[in-house]
Parts: sequence; C-alpha cells; structure tokens
Amino acid sequence: MDALLLEAVVAEAAARLVEQELLRVSFLGTSRYLLRFASLARDNLLVSIRPELPRFHLVAAGQRIREERPDRFATLLDHELVGAVLTALSRQPDDRIVTLRFRLPRRDDQATERRLVVELLGRSANVLLLDAEERILAAGREIRNASRRSEAGAIYRPPPGRDALAGLTLAPGSLGAIKERFADPADFLAPLCPSLARDLRGAGGSVMEAWSRLEKILQSAATGSWAPVVYSRRPLAEIGQAECIGRDDLVVSALPLRAGLPETPGCGSPIVVTPFSSPSAAVEAGLGLLERTRDFQAKREKHLALVRREIKRLLTLVGKLEAERTRAGESGRHRLHAEALLAGLSTAAIAAGVARVPDPYGEPGTTIAVPIDPALSLQGNAQALFDRYKKGKRGLLAIGTRLAAAGERLSAWRRLLPQAEQVKQWADLEDLRTAMDRLGLIHAPPPRAPGAAPRRGEAAPARVRRHTSRDGMVILAGKSGEENDTLTFKIAAPWDFWLHAAGRPGAHVVVRNPQRLKVIPDATLREAAGIAAFYSSARAEAHVEVHYTQRKHVHKGRGMPSGQVLLRRFRSIEVAPHLPASSLEDV
Repeated sequence: MDALLLEAVVAEAAARLVEQELLRVSFLGTSRYLLRFASLARDNLLVSIRPELPRFHLVAAGQRIREERPDRFATLLDHELVGAVLTALSRQPDDRIVTLRFRLPRRDDQATERRLVVELLGRSANVLLLDAEERILAAGREIRNASRRSEAGAIYRPPPGRDALAGLTLAPGSLGAIKERFADPADFLAPLCPSLARDLRGAGGSVMEAWSRLEKILQSAATGSWAPVVYSRRPLAEIGQAECIGRDDLVVSALPLRAGLPETPGCGSPIVVTPFSSPSAAVEAGLGLLERTRDFQAKREKHLALVRREIKRLLTLVGKLEAERTRAGESGRHRLHAEALLAGLSTAAIAAGVARVPDPYGEPGTTIAVPIDPALSLQGNAQALFDRYKKGKRGLLAIGTRLAAAGERLSAWRRLLPQAEQVKQWADLEDLRTAMDRLGLIHAPPPRAPGAAPRRGEAAPARVRRHTSRDGMVILAGKSGEENDTLTFKIAAPWDFWLHAAGRPGAHVVVRNPQRLKVIPDATLREAAGIAAFYSSARAEAHVEVHYTQRKHVHKGRGMPSGQVLLRRFRSIEVAPHLPASSLEDV
C-alpha cells in the first residue's frame, strides 16, 4: 500500500470517523485489528500490520467478517479505547505512518487521551498505543530490529523520514519546492507511489507535460478528488484462490495510470481496469483479494506438507521394519548353531569366545565356528541360542503384521497425495481435510468467540470435564484446543485410551487406564464415545463415528495448531451422542 493511496484512504476515513465514538475492537487474526465505530453507517476501520501485506482502510459495515479470539493487544485496545472519541486522523507527510488521536471518557486514572500510531512499513509494520505524553503503552508486534524495538514506558520515536521529502506536502503550494529539489517529477513520486512514478516515466511526453501532470496529482490530493482503480491481468471475479498473483499482476492506484501494468513477456491478454467509488473499496478489492489468495495458498501448502511428511515417515518406518524382518529371518542360524553345540559337546574346541564343532548338516569332517559366551556352559549357550531362535520366529509374525499395517497406511497416504496437489479452492481443501481425518488426522476446533477467551498472559489453568463410567473408569474431556492439548499430551498416560469424533471439531476424550488394559471394556468404550460425540459439532446427529486408540498412538507434528493431532493407529465405532448418567464435575 503506497503513501499516495494511504493519503487517499486517510482523507476518506477522517471525513467519516472524526468525532465518532469507538464501539469495539475486534481481532481478525494474523496481526489484523478492526475498529468498529458508532457512526450512522456503522463504519469499520481495518488496521493490518501483516509484514508481507500491511494495509489500512474502511470496511463496509454489511460485510461478513470472521472474528477470532483476541490476542493480548486487541484485548488491551478494547479495554483502553472503547467509548473514546476519535478527534484526529492524519498521515505523516514523508512516510506511511498514520496517527489516530482519541479523547477518552472520564476515567478514574484521570487519563484524557490515547494515540494509536500505525506504521505500514513492510517488515517493520506495527501499531502502537501511546498515552498523551507519547509514552508507549503496548505494541501489536514484537520487532527484532533494534531501531524499531518498542519498549513499554519509552517515549515513541518515529522512524527517520526521507530527507528529500522533508517539509514537502501533497499540495499544489509545494510544487515550487518540489521543482527545486527534483529535476524529474517521477523522482518525487517514486517513494510515494512507485506505480504512478513508473507510469509518468513510461507515458512519454515533454518534461513540462510531466510537471503539469504532477500538479494535477497534487490538486487531486488537496481536494480529495480521487479516482481509485485496480489494474489486473484478469477480471477480479475470475481470479481463483489457488492462483499465484505476481508483484506486477495486480496494482491498486489512487489515480488512473496512463500505461497500465508493466508488460509481461508471453502475456498477450489485455489489462483489466476496474474503477471504484472510494479508495477503501479499491484497497479491499485488490489487496484483500491478494491477502485471501496468499492465506489460501499457505493453508494448501501446509496440508500438502503434512501429507508428504506422513508419507516420508511411513517410508522410513517400512524401511526399518523390513530391516528388522531381515534380521529376524536370520534366526534359523541360531537354531543351527544351538544344535551343532549340543551335537559336538565332546569334541568342541574352544578358543577366544568361539567354539569350533562339527557341522551336523555339512559334509563329514567339516566344522563350523559358533560364537559363545565364555561365562556359560556349552549347554547354556545352546539354550540361549534356542531362545534367540524362538524370539526371532515370534518377531517375524509381529513384524509381518506391523509391516502390512504400515504398508496399507503408506498406500492410503500416497493415494491422497494427488488430491492434495490438486487443491484449487476452499471446497477442495475441506474435502482434503475430511480425507486426512479418515486416515487419522484430527483437525483443531474453530476458535472460541472473542468474549469467551481469557487475555493472553493471564493465568488460565486447563480445565477438563470428568465423568465416571459404569465400569468405574474415569473419563476426561477437554474444553478447548489448548486444553485438549494439555489433556492429551500432559495429563494422559501412554496406555490411556483416547477418543475423538471423526471428521468433526470437538473435545479430546481420555479414559484413564492405570491397569494398562490392552482393550477398553465395551460399556466404557460406548460411554466415552458417546461423550466424544456429544462434545463435538455433531451433537445434534443421530449417529456419529468416533475414532479411538491408545494415547501412545496420538502424535502432534511440528507447526500443528492447538487441538490438531495425527493418529498412527486407530479403530472406529458409531454411537449416538449422549452423556452418561453418572455425576459430572469440572477439574
């Protein structure tokens, strides 16, 4: 979002929001905050400090907006600014920095003013809450750059502006000073609006015409007569969520460009020009689309990485099991050595931990060397070799079973890979998530409503629901993504039983198993499965499929959100959602 476009948005927002009361601050996730005002049109102001795409603009009141549980900064803004009146909204002339001044209602601490400084500076993008003396109260992001680090209590220092723009404003009266500092009007526009500067250079014409056009741009800025336009390679409505939009494939400009978008080799399609009635509408349509496509692509790549990671893990597991099967297949050699020792007790020649005895299955006169434990007799060594033979024989059966199961899972995940690679829209992604759930990936539940969440930093101990089954076994159920993780990975023992509604957001359910039973009793299984179905989004359905396994088969991959896990092994049961008749208590 360039400075000229920001100037247009700030002027538009100031005309509608100054002297309006702030009703609420909402958190939209990923460093995005929505300020809701009590204007007649119920205007909303979006402040996004995402480093890759910072933006600041009005949002239509009727637009459907998905809120998320507020982070610490959103909670603080809501506490500090709700009920305050916006008294001024301005942009710093030489940079993409916006200041909002609020007049506070009467308070016990006698504070009368708060300031919100929005720095739309790329990787250093931030929003800071200041008091009337410009001391920093809090910041939306922790910036590692020492020059932009914001410490609570320190006096706010704006970033150094561009010296070449010092003292200059976007007004016709500054034209003389601009000519004194810049030989080319495009050089003045370059830090403010790269697309207009590039357009000015590429449009041709004399230097006088270029200066004349710059004067018209300054007049538009002074009078607020903007004509916002979005330029794209294709109509905005036809750009799919899975499409990669290049840097020069979509441009939002506060004023029309003569040359349009830069030429792309091999792209013969005409440029699509989409005008808008307001700067905020253009920013929302253009940069909002760009943000949504990036979000979708990030989620798609994350799920694709999960599929590939699970395939890689299963390939490694199959390789290890095949190596174990090869080693176990050599157990027949232990039996041969044991029989040779017993047959050659009287003729064995022992030296350096090796017994050389006749080969009972070889040609007459041939011998074999059998490694032995000098601390044991030859009979004891023979018995130890027979034991190793029996263990290897049993291991072959177990390894074969595990190898077949791992191979089956590997085939299932491999069949899922083409589907993951061909995700084109949200519906495809939901289908992929459903298929991954069938293979044991439990997805995280949606976030709680903002009002139900504790502030970050406050003590919020994990709470679980506790039931007792008819068999006397304790059943625990989580209440949120974080509490599900705590229950599964900090409270539950590896041998406890674990349940979750298949393909539905819901609670993790754990059945305590101190006796280390291999199989969960049927009555308890049905009660616990009913609880898992009841505490899921499928509560109203007649029958719900529930996955169950032991806790040791539940794993969490790196980067998985709270509540999302992967089941290495599981079975399923179909039950009706219900709570047992036993007492229920929160612990």
